[in-house]
Order: sequence, then structure tokens, then C-alpha cells
Amino acid sequence: MLLRGSADKAGSPRQLKRNSMKKILISLSIIGLVATIAIGATTAYFKDTEISAGNTFTAGTIDLKIDYQCGDNCTYPLEDLGPGAVFFRKCDIKPGDKGEVTISWHVTSNEAWGRLKIADIVDKEYKCTEPEAEYPDPTCGADDIGLGLGEMSQYLKFTMWMDEGSVAGWQCGTVQGGCLADRKEGNNIFDASTFDSMITDADGASVDELVSGIPLPGKLQPNTTYYVGLEWNLPFSTPNIVQTDSLAASIVMEVVQSRNNPNPWTP
Repeated sequence: MLLRGSADKAGSPRQLKRNSMKKILISLSIIGLVATIAIGATTAYFKDTEISAGNTFTAGTIDLKIDYQCGDNCTYPLEDLGPGAVFFRKCDIKPGDKGEVTISWHVTSNEAWGRLKIADIVDKEYKCTEPEAEYPDPTCGADDIGLGLGEMSQYLKFTMWMDEGSVAGWQCGTVQGGCLADRKEGNNIFDASTFDSMITDADGASVDELVSGIPLPGKLQPNTTYYVGLEWNLPFSTPNIVQTDSLAASIVMEVVQSRNNPNPWTP
């Protein structure tokens, strides 16, 4: 008979059972350790590394150069336009008068979209003539000269065309006013039945339309000279309200890269 609380005797069934459980737990621990080592060993992958060194990225250029010639034999050399590059300086104009300039566009290095626009407009109202006052012109004789009180910009018209000449494409390089390959390319005249093509409507665009900008057709290719004719005219229908008035403005020629860029200036 065993007393309660006394230790189990060695060799008793209960003690044998306990010893068996310890052996099982120790065996499981050893198996877990071996499994951990085996799993850790599988992370030693074969590998190799190659390095491409010295990579560089260099920005390209879009650079527009302009030269031009006027119908009255004025010329401007090929370069970036400076303050002295005035296309038009006309005084005492009357209905029916007109004038033209052929602008040569040269884009270097990359294809580009181009457009021409008018900016920095100042309509000036000068002294008042009797016909102007009778029109009537409510600002006639105003002392606020240069504050946009004139009406010239409401009536002046501009036409633009690609002065391509009698041979398709552009033949003359930097030679203005035609060349042996094409006498009519860049010759200051819109020649019907040639490859000259109007950019504006035939009756011209208003100053307001030019403020928004007139896109050139197609992409400008690098190292190619494009001749763009620009003609102003004061229509015969212009009323007396413009007498003594004047218009001052900037003519802006701008280009933007075409690669990765749909034409931003088409409607």
C-alpha cells in the first residue's frame, strides 16, 4: 500500500511513462533544430552581379533662328532677333495699302511645332480730324494717348502663307528671294498654281485672331529653311474712325518640341 504524497518508485509504470514522454520531447526538439538548419541552408543561392556604370542623360536643343526680307529691300541676317528687328514701320497708311515680309524659319537639332502670333498690342488715338469725329468716334481727340483708345486693330488684316514656290519641298537653304533650284521659293509673293499654300483664310486674319496665334502646318524639320509670307493690309472698307490712329505690337514666332508632344496649337 502506497502512502499519498510519496514519490513514485523507480521502475513504476507512472515513472516509466514520464521517462518516455521526456525522450519524445527531446527527439522532437532535435528534429526541429535539424529542420531549422536545413531550411536556413537553402537560402544560399547562386548569384552574379553586372554593373553598367557612367550612364548620362543630355538634354537636346530647340533653337529657332530667324532672318527676313521685305518688299522694299530690307533684310535682316540669320540670328536670334534683337530689339532692332522691326518687320514693319509704316506711316500714313490708307485703305487699300498693304505690305509684306518673308520670314525664314530655321530650327536646329530637333523637329518642332511652330506658330506666329501678335502680342503687346497698343492702339493709339491721336488728334481728331473732322471725318473721324463725324463717324462718330467717341474717343476722338482724347488726351489718353497710348491707352488703347484707337481702332486700328479692329480693321487691320494679315494673311500668312508658306512660300514654297514652284518645286515641292524646300530647295533654297539660306538663300532668300528664290534660288537656281526654285526661283519662286521665298520670293515675297503668293504665287497661285504653285506649292505656295495659305495658312490663314485668303481674306486675312484679324489682329484678335493673331493674338491667339496661327500654327504653321506640319512639323518643322531641323536644318531646313521654311519661308513664311506675312502680309498686312488695310481694307478699302475701313471707315474714317481709324484716321490718325496707330497700332504698335510685337510679332512673336515660337517653336516647341514635337517629339512626345501632340501639336498644342491646333484647335
